Amino acid sequence: MRILVTALGTLNSTFIANFLKKNNNFVIGTDINDSFFIQASKEVDKFYKVSSILEIEQYEKEIFEICKGEAIEYVIPIIDEEVFYLSKNRDKFLNIGTKICTPDIDCVEICRNKYKTFELIKKEIPEIYVETYRLSDFVNSGRYPFFVKPISGRASMGCFKVTNQQCFDYIKSECTNENEYIVQNFLEGKFITVDFINDADTGTFFAIPREELARNKNGCGTVVKIFKDAYIENTVKKIAEIIKYNGVGNVEFILQNNKLNLIEINPRFSAGTEYSVRAGADLITDEINLIDKKNIKPDYKIKYGTVFTRRYETYEFTACEESILN
Repeated sequence: MRILVTALGTLNSTFIANFLKKNNNFVIGTDINDSFFIQASKEVDKFYKVSSILEIEQYEKEIFEICKGEAIEYVIPIIDEEVFYLSKNRDKFLNIGTKICTPDIDCVEICRNKYKTFELIKKEIPEIYVETYRLSDFVNSGRYPFFVKPISGRASMGCFKVTNQQCFDYIKSECTNENEYIVQNFLEGKFITVDFINDADTGTFFAIPREELARNKNGCGTVVKIFKDAYIENTVKKIAEIIKYNGVGNVEFILQNNKLNLIEINPRFSAGTEYSVRAGADLITDEINLIDKKNIKPDYKIKYGTVFTRRYETYEFTACEESILN
């Protein structure tokens, strides 16, 4: 199979691309950076530098031409904005024989808009609801701390912990559109991420939770423990059913004082996909099977109790003999 994986410089993209390569697929990677910034560019069959998804017109042209010219059969998008665009334009790509590995756009829009997410959760699963307001509607009662974050943000970018009125005044002055931010209670506790796969047609479902024992500032777990918990798994199943989720995704929670609190639902492979796959859940293969409308049988043998950790590695590229000093 000819598969394109976006954002090749990210942790999960690198792993997914290598996994697909080892399973005898022809893998093409894209990224906004030059190849010499990305070790994985040497590990895929072909690499393309593309424009940022924020430069939407140029990105649209480039990604479509790559899929058409390379006869791409599947695209696995990694960045949230790419997930949104490709899901929305699924039919355009299908016309050239390219299948987009994302849930339907209606589902993506619910996940992407955190205010819509929490309004739905408040109605359907109130036990995991976190009190949520639009910044434009929020009345500060003086109860600190609380959390301000973009309504459609990712990787903890643009998030603020508010500890006093002066801090809040500054944040409001920096937010050009208050309707694009939400305010929530500030939570502390155990971070839990749950990778899952759901077949919306058959109801086949599997979830694999992990506790993040250490995480970086972008919200990615760097030391995690795989565990089994029927309540958490059933809660994620209920979420998937409510939003009619089809495919692989992940849900993040904070467990505070033995109460499970939703953080967000991500309609894509998580940054910790490698942990779940190494623990025994072949989510990557089953995502493609599901996109092809093949019945999935996720009877994985999971190594519960396993702890995984990550480290940085150094790679050598072609040396540049020129001095950076003139």
